[in-house]
Amino acid sequence: MKYQAPRGVKDLLPPESETFRLLEEEISALFALSGFREVRLPIFESAALFSRSIGESTDIVEKEMYLFEGKGGERLALRPEGTASLLRAAIEHRLAEPGRTTRLSYQGPMFRHERPQAGRLRQFHQAGAEILGTNDPDTDADLIAMVSRYAEKTRIPGSTLLINSMGCEACRPAYRTRLVAYLEDHKNTLCETCLRRTATNPLRVLDCKVEGCQAVLEAAPPLTEFLCASSRDHFDSVCRGLADQSIPYTLSHRLVRGLDYYTETAFEWVSDALGSQSTWAAGGRYNGLVSSLGGPDIPGVGLAIGIERLHLLREKAATLPLPTDPPVMIALHPLDEASRGYIHRILSSLREENISAVGLFGQSRLKKAFVSAEREKARYIGLAGEDERESNTLTIKDLATGVQKTVPAFPAASLADLLRTGWGAES
Repeated sequence: MKYQAPRGVKDLLPPESETFRLLEEEISALFALSGFREVRLPIFESAALFSRSIGESTDIVEKEMYLFEGKGGERLALRPEGTASLLRAAIEHRLAEPGRTTRLSYQGPMFRHERPQAGRLRQFHQAGAEILGTNDPDTDADLIAMVSRYAEKTRIPGSTLLINSMGCEACRPAYRTRLVAYLEDHKNTLCETCLRRTATNPLRVLDCKVEGCQAVLEAAPPLTEFLCASSRDHFDSVCRGLADQSIPYTLSHRLVRGLDYYTETAFEWVSDALGSQSTWAAGGRYNGLVSSLGGPDIPGVGLAIGIERLHLLREKAATLPLPTDPPVMIALHPLDEASRGYIHRILSSLREENISAVGLFGQSRLKKAFVSAEREKARYIGLAGEDERESNTLTIKDLATGVQKTVPAFPAASLADLLRTGWGAES
């Protein structure tokens, strides 16, 4: 039987796996510069955690979660997003407490049973940053500015910041009533999904991508016209904070995000270089979520970056972080059976000096050893036989220039320094 990866998941192979790792490290460094400390989260949680936080009527909970039953009968789910898991951890370990501001980040794979396409996989990777304990609008502006500056610095093509306000518990019910009435008046022109969402989750109707629904939804009443004084002041302050930092943005009255927990500020970054899957980072405020999960009544705001989509955009912009050093500095080949132990000693000593080295033990013929060294993308090949063993030396050839020398193999520090100098360019 020939096995293949399941539909919707992807093997990351060199060199893409290397640039992917560097990109993740780059995002971790970005978060660390803004004071975030990383939390490592479990890949699966109680399914009830996501139903409670994301919302029973959302597509994620209704159709996209990977569910399974634990051996004790508990209903579990592979995590479809990171915020709920991080808040569960913050509550459980008393990281979220009144009177303190906590900055936490996470990174790793998420899982949703969606229709696979470019930029959308069933196993995908997210990096997220969450700020707990403050409702100050300048916190929102600072969080948004962090990613916007990163997008500008890395020249992400066609990136636009969209923002909106989701209101609060005081003002959103009135908007919901008005929106439902509007949608009912235009139900003959809406798709079946929009009609279903009108009854279960009307704000999600605004996120519909069906072409026939667009004219009606563009003319829908904007939520910002229904904001109470408190939500209006908060949103105006966020916009002012972005303007003070010269962060460009576009107001989007149809930006509602796909999760029920958002309140007040909502935002996302889209790019016209990604096709239909245009969003590469997004987030918002969720002031009632911590308490709804059994924690203290503290506010929160956060965002997540889709690493796969970011990788695609950075690739288009030719700004992907690339490995600065060759993966293998030297490949070592024993010229006879008696030299195998000698090669092992040299390998071990070079690695102690942080020189990447591999042993070519599977090739008996010298010609094949050279082919193997080139496949390893080694810079040098090192050869050792009876003469080298007796003199504690190593014959090294630069595979790019063809220059060959026999040099002392020990002390390893001297050999390592010699390899780093690039002596093979000499005649």
